[in-house]
Amino acid sequence: MAASETTTVRVRRPDSERLQVLAKSRGTSVIDIVHVAIDALEKQEFLQGLTADYARLRENPERWEKYVAERQEWDALS
Repeated sequence: MAASETTTVRVRRPDSERLQVLAKSRGTSVIDIVHVAIDALEKQEFLQGLTADYARLRENPERWEKYVAERQEWDALS
């Protein structure tokens, strides 16, 4: 990776130590731990948004029925 493709991120010393402990326990690098953490946070936020979307859909019985019917049609195709 070229130097122009990286940057420095400041973290509190205790967090840096936690990252190092995690990296050591997993036999990987701190940057790999950071990548895993970023991926996990993005996934968590996506799933929270999806959950909120389904909750809004369930609030409208007519739209929820249409969704369930469409899902059943797709399930029948598998």
